[in-house]
Amino acid sequence: MSAARQADLAGGRAHLLRPASLLLFVAIVLAVIAGVAWQYGWHGPLFFQETAADAQAHLESADLMLRSGQYTAARRQIAPVLREPDGPLYRQARLLQWRIDKTETLAIPADSPKREAALRSLRPQLAGLYAMGSWPLAQWQAFARDAYALGAYDLSAQAWLAAARADPHEREADQLAAAHAWAAGSQPAKAGALLLQLAAQSQDSARAKRWFLQGIRWIQGGKGAEAALQGAQSTLQRLPQLWQDHEVLLAMAELALSAGRPQLAAEWLRRELLRKAPGRKMS
Repeated sequence: MSAARQADLAGGRAHLLRPASLLLFVAIVLAVIAGVAWQYGWHGPLFFQETAADAQAHLESADLMLRSGQYTAARRQIAPVLREPDGPLYRQARLLQWRIDKTETLAIPADSPKREAALRSLRPQLAGLYAMGSWPLAQWQAFARDAYALGAYDLSAQAWLAAARADPHEREADQLAAAHAWAAGSQPAKAGALLLQLAAQSQDSARAKRWFLQGIRWIQGGKGAEAALQGAQSTLQRLPQLWQDHEVLLAMAELALSAGRPQLAAEWLRRELLRKAPGRKMS
């Protein structure tokens, strides 16, 4: 056999030995690490945290699978990232988990009882995302819309209020959306109180009047006429421009009558008569 041929065979044998040698080396390193860990008091299993690049790859793969409707496969992709609450991409994984579950639920036929049950099961997950806090404005607004679509109106209102705190420039619109979410659910009194607050803060008389009238109606529907009357009187102290408004005066008189306060109703009707009287000023 030629020297060249012998060299080739030797090289081939060395190549075949490399994987085995590598595995042996890795086993030795792991054994050393485990031994050191044991020496310092760690008696549990040993885990190696994935790198941020690995986590990003998992999220990107999951997103692609979500887009193609492979929900179970998408969940398997994000599972390793969800096991690391302190990881840099954990919040993104939680958001992606929400998108996967929500998308799969919305794919269920609308008239199916299974869909209604699935929608209800999403609410705790959404509440868990809220509890994480520190979301940007757009994400809070997205949460609010999602919660409303789920019929979770209180969660929707909470998200709108969080959005209002996140960006003062959109505060009024977000607070108004929160009021409508509460009104859509079972908390019209909360909705009304928020509208009265918005009315008292508004620099626009037309909007202040509209929010005031709607607010007292919602409070009356939720807590009764007396609660609405108290809220209305308190708010009007900050809205002097509404004291001579025809609709407001009649609404206050009607509210007083509903609350069993005929004398107060008479006072509000007197204000309306004085308002209409030519050449007379209201006292």
